[in-house]
Amino acid sequence: MQGNDVRSFRRLPGERVDQMKILQRKIGGSRDAILNCGYSPPDTEKRTILIALPFGVPLSVADAAFAKLAPAFNVVTWESRYILNLEQSFSGTEKVGPGEHVEDMICILRALGIQTCLLIGYCSGAGISLLAARQHPDVFTELILVNGEYQLFRRGHTSTDYQRSIDTFLPAVAASREQATFIFSKMDEISKVSKGGDESELEKLINLPFSKEEHLYRYAKNYMAYREFDALEIAAGVLQETYVLTGRRDEHSSMENSEAVDERLPISRKFVDGEGDHYEFCRPGSMILEEIDTYLSARVS
Repeated sequence: MQGNDVRSFRRLPGERVDQMKILQRKIGGSRDAILNCGYSPPDTEKRTILIALPFGVPLSVADAAFAKLAPAFNVVTWESRYILNLEQSFSGTEKVGPGEHVEDMICILRALGIQTCLLIGYCSGAGISLLAARQHPDVFTELILVNGEYQLFRRGHTSTDYQRSIDTFLPAVAASREQATFIFSKMDEISKVSKGGDESELEKLINLPFSKEEHLYRYAKNYMAYREFDALEIAAGVLQETYVLTGRRDEHSSMENSEAVDERLPISRKFVDGEGDHYEFCRPGSMILEEIDTYLSARVS
């Protein structure tokens, strides 16, 4: 079973299966958070990959990764605490820092009966994955970081227009629900004028935290808890083999940010997609997914 205990990693009553055969299940996370998890039908002969998605995006953002990786691996992911789960109340004082996200990951693996796994972190999920690998080297055996958002611009590294924009208005959103209401109304007006409602399906998924006032408020609280994250200090203590992937056209978190983390990691290799932007991980047939698949195939063969 290659390190996985899958006795409880099976379909349970009430779980749903979509057309890609992705199971869905609610799992209790740390500090009473309820996590929406998705995973492929388990196979005791396969190793497991846990995908840490960006804060506030739905499970379907990982559809392309599931389709590419599930034939050879058990694949698991989840939606980050509170942001999209409006069925769970949120006062604004709940713990949503990097440590809580890591604890959520351990809760998910425990609930599914998984002892060890490979870890893929995408965007802000890459930062959380660094911390998880550092804190739990016995659980997360290898690490893949894709287009990481590490908050390095706050430490003198390259910043993008997107990062500067987010870092300007999210602190105000997080200050109070009244502020969130005001800012959300202005965002909605600007969006309607600039986009005219013409938004791709992928953009709708990625921008889901900005689609409702309550999502935005919860996302902003989460962002503020992640804002002082010291990715470079954490990376220096990650001893697992790590593959860092980025795109030259990433306008969300620049290629330089990923390169800085790669340089700090003790054991790492790097791949740059010369034409890739921030969202290649979400696109079927992308070079990033092909490269991840090739890399993993070589390591298990």
